[in-house]
Amino acid sequence: MKKMKVGVGLWCVSFASDRFMGGGYRPMQPLSEQIKMVERIEGAESFDLHTSDFEEMDAKEIAKMARDSGLQINAVNANIFGDPIFKYGAFTNTDQKIRRKAIDLVKDSLDTARELDAQISSLWPGQDGFDYYFQNDYRYQWESTVSALQEICDFAPGMKMAYEYKPREPRMFSMIENAGKCLSLVRDVNRENIGVVIDYGHALFAHENASASLCLVEQAGKLFNVHYNDAYGNWDDDLMVGSVNVWSNLEFFWYLKQSSYDGYLTLDMFPFREDPYEACSLSIRMIKTFEEIVEGFDDDLIRSLQQKNDAAGIMEYLRKKVLAR
Repeated sequence: MKKMKVGVGLWCVSFASDRFMGGGYRPMQPLSEQIKMVERIEGAESFDLHTSDFEEMDAKEIAKMARDSGLQINAVNANIFGDPIFKYGAFTNTDQKIRRKAIDLVKDSLDTARELDAQISSLWPGQDGFDYYFQNDYRYQWESTVSALQEICDFAPGMKMAYEYKPREPRMFSMIENAGKCLSLVRDVNRENIGVVIDYGHALFAHENASASLCLVEQAGKLFNVHYNDAYGNWDDDLMVGSVNVWSNLEFFWYLKQSSYDGYLTLDMFPFREDPYEACSLSIRMIKTFEEIVEGFDDDLIRSLQQKNDAAGIMEYLRKKVLAR
């Protein structure tokens, strides 16, 4: 089985705020210090960042830091969710000037991504959605998103774009809340370079089996990026990897390692009260442990038990393989 490549989203090691602690649970670290922290994390091979990070450093400075640290830049993502101007949406905004600003911001992020030799640009239009019945025209929201993504994809046909779905937050209802709807959007955009981000915690939040969603997206040839964390399944918890689910994680890794996906597994966590270095380091160790366990599985045996729908047989095999001492 192939070895997974692991990266860290720089937001994992920033200041981590929530609505009750708007100033953050610790001081915001300069971007240079965030990159240095990721460099220190054993097993980290890449980092992701947002366009808003370039307020501190320009692309050339970031590229030099990446080279000096030995880290790859996996993704440059447009921040079209954190500016109050987008409170009523980015691609779905009914104010065409604001909608244009969102589209142009994504195009700028693609230019930067190409300049930095990034692998991909992920999109999470978190403000695209609604809060109240009758508040929005759902047909307009869909059509405006499709046309925006078509324009963006045509702007940079050689760069992969990945849409990240999530059930809700900050809006009560996100426009694209699950894997099936995300694939429907990708189908309507109808461009080779548009795909899906599978965020493990978002899949659980959507009450999906994360492995089933992974397989659905991968079979469609649209698995472009993977974000990793853990969650209880009733919110976007962004917890340390392996801190909640064991069997679900193992199943996800079993399918991921058999898939055609060759990109990075990027930590997408918010360790509010935990030391970010320790949280990320532990999460990567967890990933490596899950990987080692799965590599020891008898794949043919598992598949034969699956053909028999033998749930007890599979669980007995897993008990002996994983738990028995």
